[in-house]
Amino acid sequence: MCEDLENVHIGLDDIDTGSQGCTTHLTFRVLRSIINQIPQAVFSDYPVLIRLNPTIPFKTRGNAALSFAVKLREREAQSLREIVLKEVTSYIADVRGAGAEPGVALLYGEVPEALGRLYVKALSDYVHRDYVLGVIKTLEGSLEVPLGYSRGLIGALAAMGASKHLRECTYELLSYRAGRAGGEHSVERCVDGESVKVMDESLRSYTFLNYDYESGELLITPSGPNPVLLGLRGEDPEALVRAFNMLRVCESYEGWVIYKTNQAVNAHHVERCLECFKPYQTGCVRARVVGKPLVLPGGDVLVKLGDRDSEARLWAVFFKETGLNKVAGRLMTGDLITVCGGGKYWEGRGVVVHSDFLEVLELASETYVNPKCPVCGHRMKSSGRSKGWKCPKCGFKSTSLSKEVVKLARDLERRAYRPRDIAVKHLVMPESRVGRVSDCSKPLISKWIYFNSSPLPSQAPRERLPPTQASP
Repeated sequence: MCEDLENVHIGLDDIDTGSQGCTTHLTFRVLRSIINQIPQAVFSDYPVLIRLNPTIPFKTRGNAALSFAVKLREREAQSLREIVLKEVTSYIADVRGAGAEPGVALLYGEVPEALGRLYVKALSDYVHRDYVLGVIKTLEGSLEVPLGYSRGLIGALAAMGASKHLRECTYELLSYRAGRAGGEHSVERCVDGESVKVMDESLRSYTFLNYDYESGELLITPSGPNPVLLGLRGEDPEALVRAFNMLRVCESYEGWVIYKTNQAVNAHHVERCLECFKPYQTGCVRARVVGKPLVLPGGDVLVKLGDRDSEARLWAVFFKETGLNKVAGRLMTGDLITVCGGGKYWEGRGVVVHSDFLEVLELASETYVNPKCPVCGHRMKSSGRSKGWKCPKCGFKSTSLSKEVVKLARDLERRAYRPRDIAVKHLVMPESRVGRVSDCSKPLISKWIYFNSSPLPSQAPRERLPPTQASP
């Protein structure tokens, strides 16, 4: 008689520190141990990598949370639990960093809607501890949290919720450097830049953000001495494997795994109103420009947004590194725009949206200027509310003149503007993905995870290549 398989979901978060470790790396090691020690375990889908709300001040370095599901016999569930906890505790001891609050969750059965709602909230809003405790209470009997109610538990549960509630997704192949998770890895990754360009030219229809041709920098290699070697992002898992095999990598690596992600689909762009936008929330607002944009020292641009139907006001900042500052600086009073990003509190200004998207919907076609002096032709100045006009040059006064309407010639197009590739953050859709359809139901390919047993990959040359500086 066949024994029914039990569905177990594992959620992990907040394993890394400021410079060491990586929750995705731990997940790779957990998956490797399960496959090696419980060969009967069945994986029917890709592990899920989600990026959480980027405005939260106590976020982890990459702000990623992970989950995966495995089917196994009920008698093997205890072995699964032991493997997960052994790998987690070993990894934490190796990293030995301050600030991490590891979260681990095991859910038996199907993922409920409550976790899907938690995912949406953790993606775009602040999640209070009481909210999480309320969700956990509804899962009594099917949820286990072996490390307790740490901050990382929020992401662990949210990643579980995302596993069944992703409406749009991309995929990422992440490869990991050999050595200890908490070891002193160099900042530089030994990946040949020319091979990345060749791969990008061949597979750019299926991948994105591989190489920045404007700056000449790799976009697949992260910064810092963490264990991630490189990450290849795209629409199709099989294309990612082909892309990896085209690269010339000259440092040893543990292996790689393909994740299903919420990256590059603008999942955090929820619709909000001007007066609704709060600090630590993400979203989009549609509003009119009020006043002339302010250019800050260094080149960042501040724009005040308003609503004709209310007194509500909101500031948006466009950072120089994104390239959006050049567009924002040409906006004028009356322009109708949509701005998306994350809200943060600025002293003296209140909530300021740190913008990662700008769409110009309408451009003001005319403006009003002070009337010209009928005597000398100089622009007049207001004498005060309802007191008429006075010419600062010849002194002529008038109470009958009105402002003049001036037609505007605008050097700005009505369209969507996105950040430069090198400044694109995890959740933000880059220009190269516009128009693509993301399919979250792609079947699990046979080679979705790879464990490397050789000291150097077979495609790497024997001599060490000149290292390529990691992009910021």
